[in-house]
Amino acid sequence: MSQIKDKLDDLLAKGRITQEQYEELIAAVSDEEAPETEQQSLPVEPLPVQTEPPSSPEKPPSASTAASHLTVRLVSEDLRVRGVPGLPAVRVVHGASSITVQQQNNDVIIESNIAREGHTFFSFTINGFSTQIVELEVPADIACDLKTVSGDIELEDLQGAVEVRSVSGDIQAHGLPRLTTVNSTSGDIDIDECFLDGEAVSKSGDVDVDSCTIHGLLKSYSGDMGVEDSILNDADVSTFSGDVQLNGVTIQSSARLRTTSGDVDASLNQHDVLVDVDTRSGEATVRGPDINMRVQRQRIPVGKATVTLAAHSGSGDIDISLK
Repeated sequence: MSQIKDKLDDLLAKGRITQEQYEELIAAVSDEEAPETEQQSLPVEPLPVQTEPPSSPEKPPSASTAASHLTVRLVSEDLRVRGVPGLPAVRVVHGASSITVQQQNNDVIIESNIAREGHTFFSFTINGFSTQIVELEVPADIACDLKTVSGDIELEDLQGAVEVRSVSGDIQAHGLPRLTTVNSTSGDIDIDECFLDGEAVSKSGDVDVDSCTIHGLLKSYSGDMGVEDSILNDADVSTFSGDVQLNGVTIQSSARLRTTSGDVDASLNQHDVLVDVDTRSGEATVRGPDINMRVQRQRIPVGKATVTLAAHSGSGDIDISLK
């Protein structure tokens, strides 16, 4: 850790990274070291890794305990994970030479070789190594805890619970019914056909949601928020510096939209909504078949008002359109 901190201090002094990036990356490296210490104190056995398709689809890989949880920790590699129904074990499709795979009880653990050899992602990136891609096929119902530092993540058709984090990378997720955590320190988040029960947060990037059900938090510290053809069920959608845009959205129970510096534009697939708008230095418009109001701060019951939509902008306009 001391060598990593010395490198970070040097990069900060030279202006190669910001103070915020410095703090985030120190935290990321600290998170990586603790699990490794725990793993070294327990016996591990190599996991048979398939780099080629099996000769017969019905024939499982050579003897291995069925895995129910996947942990991935990569440094400077992009990660692609696809769930495959009926697949009996984790299969490395691409990038086997850059990772180590182990099985500890029912937990499959995949780590970058460069991290295990004591190098840091700083020297790897600065010296100009090309980005590697690690591609995995996994049992569709396996639970996943995935993290990359300086790498993108793409996920598809994972049916188990998924937590995913990237420090300096984009995250894309498709067809995940049990998504709980999506965090990117410096990158965009794009999720579609997912059920998010938790949070999707980007500290410096856009968040785009398409054809999803959201119960929890969508947030960007510096970026736009876009939600399309989705359901918001007791959900918060917020950004400090950017616009919030909803198109073809249905509210269940309630939703709260907030931007400190930007506009809010929401088109809903419903009419019976209690609309609560508040803008400090802008104009709020609420439109529908039998309503057309321009206000600055007001609670407006429309129809039977069975659900609630609250929209707040510190310095922007609010436009709510009801079907």
